[in-house]
Amino acid sequence: MKHKSTSSEIDQQDQDTLPTELTAEQQYNDDNDQLEDDGPSLGVDADAQTALLRAEIDQLKKRVSTLEGDVKEAESARLRSIADFQTFRRRSDEQRIESMRFANSELIIGLLPVLDNFERALAAAQKNQSFEGLMGGVELILRQLNDFLVKQGVEQIEAVGQEFDPNFHEAIMRVDPVDQPENIVVAEMQKGYKHHNRVLRPSMVKVAKSE
Repeated sequence: MKHKSTSSEIDQQDQDTLPTELTAEQQYNDDNDQLEDDGPSLGVDADAQTALLRAEIDQLKKRVSTLEGDVKEAESARLRSIADFQTFRRRSDEQRIESMRFANSELIIGLLPVLDNFERALAAAQKNQSFEGLMGGVELILRQLNDFLVKQGVEQIEAVGQEFDPNFHEAIMRVDPVDQPENIVVAEMQKGYKHHNRVLRPSMVKVAKSE
């Protein structure tokens, strides 16, 4: 036979479950109160972190802007250096070409009087029809030319009577000796010259050969 609950038993059951329900409700309210208490604190911390991040970003932007300026300045300096070097090289090349073009100006100026004397000697020989006068003028000019070359450091290479030296002489023929020792220069076919001990042109010579 089914047992019927009495009103007193129902009331007792309600009382037994009430504390549990109240406890859950109280916990919910407590959690909400805690969230309300923590809410402002969490918001303050987030705002502070955001402000710090924005400050760091601003500093990084300033640093990037400074570095970009440094890079632009360095690039401008590099381009200026390249332009200056190209200008310097161009001017140096122009000066070098100019110097080479007029390097012999002084030498030419020194030879002009010799040319003048040649013209005077020929003019005098044609006017006077004098071979002796022409010869005298030519001899004078030759001495003048030799004196000029000596002033420029040009000297004739000694040949006849000297022992053959391939550094200064060029043998074009070997001949039987005539009262000359072997390997001695017996005749000079073309004079040789040196400039400050540097051979400009070797002497072309005949050299005594062994019997």
